[in-house]
Amino acid sequence: MATTRNQLKRGGAWRTHLGARHAPPRLHLTTDTYLIQTQPGLESVAMAEAALRSRGVRELGARAVPGRAGIAILDAPSPAGLPAMRTAEDVFALVGYHRAPAAADLLDRISATVHTSPLIANALPTRLLFTPGVRSGRRLRFRVVTRMIGEHEFRRVNLQSAVERAISARNDHTWRLTDEGADVEFWATLLDREFFLAIRLSDSSMRSRDYKVAHMPGSLRPSVAAALGMLSDPQPEDIVLDPFCGVGTILIERAHLGRYARLIGGDRDDGALAMARENLGSRYQPIALNCLDATAVPMPQHSVTRIITNLPWGMRHGSHAENRRLYPRLLTEFRRLIHPRGRIVMLTAETRLMGELLRKGALHLERSLPVTILGARAAIYICRPADG
Repeated sequence: MATTRNQLKRGGAWRTHLGARHAPPRLHLTTDTYLIQTQPGLESVAMAEAALRSRGVRELGARAVPGRAGIAILDAPSPAGLPAMRTAEDVFALVGYHRAPAAADLLDRISATVHTSPLIANALPTRLLFTPGVRSGRRLRFRVVTRMIGEHEFRRVNLQSAVERAISARNDHTWRLTDEGADVEFWATLLDREFFLAIRLSDSSMRSRDYKVAHMPGSLRPSVAAALGMLSDPQPEDIVLDPFCGVGTILIERAHLGRYARLIGGDRDDGALAMARENLGSRYQPIALNCLDATAVPMPQHSVTRIITNLPWGMRHGSHAENRRLYPRLLTEFRRLIHPRGRIVMLTAETRLMGELLRKGALHLERSLPVTILGARAAIYICRPADG
């Protein structure tokens, strides 16, 4: 599944959150409006993947729940490809929307939006695309998940109660509130004065992966690994190296994005490599996993077309002082290994250090993407050889 640079730049034009200088355009919902939830900063990558998997996707904008979630908003007339998304952690049908200036009756307006929304009944059958066999009868149990950002005259529990009452009072189905075993999960999100009501279409299997039979604390989230793979502009002839492969998540996610010539993983931790072998099994071939030093990879010059990796952050392992010594050696080795027309994608929280090194010209910075991974600020760097 090859991507282009323009496709990855399309999303996120209206990414806003509390404190944004300009309000985004007001949304106009249809029966084809969806929310794609991912890690903050990856909205444009998720939007690009959605456009590749489903015909006729139209970008409507993006939002962020600061430090917790990035949200891509789109119209998808043919949503059948969305369940296969790998950069998404959840997909929702957007069934209610209200935006208004500060008002004493905001909670009443939200209640009216929920109670009168004509899109809820239309969205319910769409869940079958994501979770076949889900219950869609006349009597439905539901629960409400609420998120609220900004200063308001009411608390989150008041927002939740208002939404629950409004759903219970609808006459399109017999709605019964429950704490467990809900047939339908509504997510009510209030970002300053902008309210979104969405039906969760996906389940926990979208953010988890059945291949991850072996786990390691701090291993990369599959959706983030998939985003790194997307940003590498995957091609069928790719020879992909991850010199900090850990349990193999980046390599496996790259394999799911399309054909490749070879996957190569390395790590200094024998235990991590054993887990990677367990996760990879015999499915992803051809592949090689070796114990190696990422600053001295035993491979010829210009022998890989893609380096995709999660660099040491100096938090759980190592330190910032160690990284100041390590990173220059890594970039020198990556420059030696990468093909002149290759691409290097690196994730790290060492943003100041990376900025210093890239300004020295060891690699050409094509693009950097600020992200938040499980509450920690980081950045993705997409680079090419300086003379490529």
